[in-house]
Amino acid sequence: MSFGLDEKLRNIIYRSVSGKIVDIGCGDGTYSFPFLTRAEEVVCVDPLAHKFSSKSSDPRLHRISGVAEYLPLREKSVDYATAMFSFRDFLDKARGLSEMKRVARRGVLLLEIFNPPALFRPFLYAYVQAIAPLLGYLASRGSGRGWRLLMPTIRLMPRLSFFQKLGGKTLATVGLGSLGVVYLPA
Repeated sequence: MSFGLDEKLRNIIYRSVSGKIVDIGCGDGTYSFPFLTRAEEVVCVDPLAHKFSSKSSDPRLHRISGVAEYLPLREKSVDYATAMFSFRDFLDKARGLSEMKRVARRGVLLLEIFNPPALFRPFLYAYVQAIAPLLGYLASRGSGRGWRLLMPTIRLMPRLSFFQKLGGKTLATVGLGSLGVVYLPA
Protein backbone atom coordinates (compact mmCIF):
# COMPACT_ATOMS: atom_id res chain seq x y z
CA MET A 1 0.00 0.00 0.00
CA SER A 2 2.98 2.30 0.55
CA PHE A 3 4.67 1.32 -2.72
CA GLY A 4 7.59 -0.21 -0.82
CA LEU A 5 8.40 2.91 1.16
CA ASP A 6 7.56 1.22 4.47
CA GLU A 7 10.20 -1.45 3.82
CA LYS A 8 12.86 1.15 3.05
CA LEU A 9 12.03 3.04 6.24
CA ARG A 10 11.95 -0.16 8.32
CA ASN A 11 15.43 -0.96 7.04
CA ILE A 12 16.66 2.38 8.39
CA ILE A 13 15.47 1.32 11.84
CA TYR A 14 16.91 -2.20 11.49
CA ARG A 15 20.32 -0.71 10.61
CA SER A 16 20.16 1.89 13.40
CA VAL A 17 19.78 -0.43 16.37
CA SER A 18 21.80 -3.10 18.14
CA GLY A 19 21.96 -4.73 21.53
CA LYS A 20 18.69 -5.29 23.36
CA ILE A 21 15.57 -4.02 21.62
CA VAL A 22 11.93 -3.78 22.57
CA ASP A 23 9.54 -3.66 19.61
CA ILE A 24 6.24 -2.19 20.80
CA GLY A 25 3.02 -2.96 18.97
CA CYS A 26 4.75 -5.71 17.02
CA GLY A 27 1.55 -7.48 15.98
CA ASP A 28 2.31 -11.04 14.94
CA GLY A 29 6.06 -10.40 15.09
CA THR A 30 6.72 -10.55 11.35
CA TYR A 31 8.63 -7.27 11.34
CA SER A 32 10.50 -8.09 14.57
CA PHE A 33 12.52 -10.96 13.10
CA PRO A 34 14.90 -8.74 11.05
CA PHE A 35 16.12 -7.15 14.31
CA LEU A 36 17.83 -10.47 15.07
CA THR A 37 20.55 -9.75 12.49
CA ARG A 38 21.98 -7.03 14.76
CA ALA A 39 20.40 -7.60 18.15
CA GLU A 40 21.47 -9.73 21.05
CA GLU A 41 17.86 -9.86 22.28
CA VAL A 42 14.46 -8.69 21.00
CA VAL A 43 11.43 -8.27 23.25
CA CYS A 44 8.15 -8.03 21.35
CA VAL A 45 5.34 -6.29 23.25
CA ASP A 46 1.79 -6.35 21.95
CA PRO A 47 -1.67 -6.66 23.51
CA LEU A 48 -2.24 -9.64 21.21
CA ALA A 49 1.10 -11.39 21.81
CA HIS A 50 -0.72 -14.72 21.86
CA LYS A 51 -1.09 -14.33 18.08
CA PHE A 52 2.66 -14.03 17.70
CA SER A 53 4.03 -15.86 14.69
CA SER A 54 5.94 -19.00 15.50
CA LYS A 55 8.26 -18.64 12.49
CA SER A 56 11.30 -18.37 14.73
CA SER A 57 12.45 -20.50 17.58
CA ASP A 58 15.40 -18.17 18.21
CA PRO A 59 15.90 -17.96 21.99
CA ARG A 60 16.81 -14.27 21.65
CA LEU A 61 13.23 -13.42 20.61
CA HIS A 62 10.69 -12.99 23.41
CA ARG A 63 7.03 -12.01 23.40
CA ILE A 64 5.14 -10.23 26.15
CA SER A 65 1.47 -9.27 26.32
CA GLY A 66 1.31 -5.60 27.16
CA VAL A 67 0.64 -2.05 26.02
CA ALA A 68 2.97 0.86 25.42
CA GLU A 69 1.49 2.96 28.22
CA TYR A 70 2.47 0.36 30.85
CA LEU A 71 5.54 -1.45 29.57
CA PRO A 72 6.30 -4.50 31.69
CA LEU A 73 10.06 -3.82 31.61
CA ARG A 74 12.56 -2.41 34.08
CA GLU A 75 13.95 1.10 33.69
CA LYS A 76 16.80 1.30 31.16
CA SER A 77 16.55 -2.46 30.51
CA VAL A 78 16.93 -2.25 26.71
CA ASP A 79 19.16 -0.28 24.39
CA TYR A 80 16.42 0.83 22.00
CA ALA A 81 12.64 1.01 22.04
CA THR A 82 10.93 0.91 18.65
CA ALA A 83 7.39 1.37 17.38
CA MET A 84 6.77 0.80 13.69
CA PHE A 85 3.30 1.92 12.64
CA SER A 86 1.99 1.33 16.16
CA PHE A 87 2.51 4.73 17.83
CA ARG A 88 -0.76 5.92 16.27
CA ASP A 89 -2.57 3.14 18.17
CA PHE A 90 -1.28 4.19 21.60
CA LEU A 91 -4.31 5.29 23.61
CA ASP A 92 -2.19 7.78 25.57
CA LYS A 93 0.63 8.81 23.24
CA ALA A 94 2.46 10.96 25.81
CA ARG A 95 2.50 8.16 28.37
CA GLY A 96 3.51 5.56 25.76
CA LEU A 97 6.40 7.71 24.59
CA SER A 98 7.42 8.36 28.20
CA GLU A 99 7.41 4.61 28.86
CA MET A 100 9.54 3.98 25.78
CA LYS A 101 12.07 6.53 27.00
CA ARG A 102 11.97 5.05 30.51
CA VAL A 103 12.97 1.55 29.37
CA ALA A 104 15.53 2.59 26.70
CA ARG A 105 19.16 3.37 27.48
CA ARG A 106 20.11 4.74 24.07
CA GLY A 107 16.95 5.94 22.38
CA VAL A 108 13.54 5.57 20.81
CA LEU A 109 12.84 5.06 17.10
CA LEU A 110 9.41 5.66 15.61
CA LEU A 111 8.30 4.81 12.08
CA GLU A 112 4.90 6.29 11.49
CA ILE A 113 2.41 8.09 9.31
CA PHE A 114 2.39 11.58 10.76
CA ASN A 115 -0.22 14.25 10.29
CA PRO A 116 1.22 16.17 7.34
CA PRO A 117 1.46 19.91 6.81
CA ALA A 118 -1.86 21.52 5.84
CA LEU A 119 -0.90 21.85 2.15
CA PHE A 120 -0.28 18.11 1.75
CA ARG A 121 -3.08 16.93 4.06
CA PRO A 122 -5.85 16.68 1.40
CA PHE A 123 -3.67 14.39 -0.74
CA LEU A 124 -2.76 12.06 2.11
CA TYR A 125 -6.31 12.01 3.42
CA ALA A 126 -7.68 11.15 -0.04
CA TYR A 127 -5.16 8.33 -0.42
CA VAL A 128 -5.87 6.93 3.06
CA GLN A 129 -9.66 7.24 2.74
CA ALA A 130 -10.13 5.98 -0.81
CA ILE A 131 -7.10 4.40 -2.44
CA ALA A 132 -5.48 2.49 0.46
CA PRO A 133 -8.75 0.78 1.49
CA LEU A 134 -9.37 -0.27 -2.12
CA LEU A 135 -5.85 -1.65 -2.47
CA GLY A 136 -6.19 -3.39 0.91
CA TYR A 137 -9.51 -4.89 -0.10
CA LEU A 138 -8.07 -6.17 -3.38
CA ALA A 139 -4.85 -7.49 -1.79
CA SER A 140 -6.80 -9.33 0.92
CA ARG A 141 -9.39 -10.61 -1.56
CA GLY A 142 -12.17 -8.91 0.33
CA SER A 143 -11.26 -10.00 3.85
CA GLY A 144 -9.28 -6.93 4.95
CA ARG A 145 -11.21 -4.16 6.65
CA GLY A 146 -8.52 -2.61 8.89
CA TRP A 147 -7.65 0.15 6.45
CA ARG A 148 -10.87 1.96 7.39
CA LEU A 149 -9.44 2.56 10.85
CA LEU A 150 -6.33 4.31 9.54
CA MET A 151 -7.93 7.69 8.81
CA PRO A 152 -9.22 8.39 12.34
CA THR A 153 -5.83 7.54 13.82
CA ILE A 154 -3.91 9.79 11.41
CA ARG A 155 -6.12 12.73 12.31
CA LEU A 156 -5.02 12.27 15.93
CA MET A 157 -1.32 12.07 15.08
CA PRO A 158 1.04 14.93 15.72
CA ARG A 159 3.16 16.33 12.91
CA LEU A 160 6.73 15.13 12.55
CA SER A 161 7.93 18.56 13.67
CA PHE A 162 6.40 17.88 17.11
CA PHE A 163 9.06 15.22 17.74
CA GLN A 164 11.79 17.57 16.57
CA LYS A 165 10.64 20.03 19.26
CA LEU A 166 11.11 17.21 21.80
CA GLY A 167 14.74 16.89 20.74
CA GLY A 168 14.15 14.23 18.11
CA LYS A 169 16.08 13.85 14.90
CA THR A 170 14.37 12.95 11.63
CA LEU A 171 16.30 10.08 10.01
CA ALA A 172 14.14 9.87 6.87
CA THR A 173 10.91 11.27 5.54
CA VAL A 174 8.72 10.97 2.46
CA GLY A 175 5.46 12.59 1.42
CA LEU A 176 6.35 16.02 2.81
CA GLY A 177 6.74 14.65 6.32
CA SER A 178 3.72 12.40 6.33
CA LEU A 179 5.74 9.18 6.54
CA GLY A 180 9.00 9.10 8.40
CA VAL A 181 11.47 7.76 10.91
CA VAL A 182 12.34 9.82 13.96
CA TYR A 183 14.95 9.13 16.65
CA LEU A 184 14.53 10.47 20.18
CA PRO A 185 17.43 10.18 22.60
CA ALA A 186 16.59 8.36 25.83
